[in-house]
Amino acid sequence: MKACREWEQAIVEYVDGTCEPQAARELEAHLARCAACAQAVRAQQWLKQALTQLERDRAPAYLSRRIRDHARVALWQRARARRTLRLAAAATVVTAMVVGWWGASRLAPASVPAAEEQALAQAILQEYAESAANDGFADPSLQLLAREVHLRTSLAESRSP
Repeated sequence: MKACREWEQAIVEYVDGTCEPQAARELEAHLARCAACAQAVRAQQWLKQALTQLERDRAPAYLSRRIRDHARVALWQRARARRTLRLAAAATVVTAMVVGWWGASRLAPASVPAAEEQALAQAILQEYAESAANDGFADPSLQLLAREVHLRTSLAESRSP
């Protein structure tokens, strides 16, 4: 059974003690006939008493201060952890970019201009031809390989600053 809707505001005023005397008498007459509204008044009175008791039972000042200090420290630590995490993420990104750039520059093949490559090939062939004509006892392929290594080394040394 629910309390009557038209009496809801009057019940609140009655429990708070702000109800006009005439309205209070009319409500009391209604409460004698309506069990739901009487129950609503008892519930409102119990709630008001419980709230009043809560207001009296406040925490001591030292406890409130400790709770506030603890909350402040916890917030500061959380903010510091977020800041540290952001810095670590930024450092990771920067490190990855530097390593990627460095690795890409180290792995890039040294390009030899076509003219130099052609000259190198001609020199190797000429050396091979000369070695084959001059030395009949040594293996020409080994001589060719030795000459190629020698020419590439000398070419690389001439290009370096």
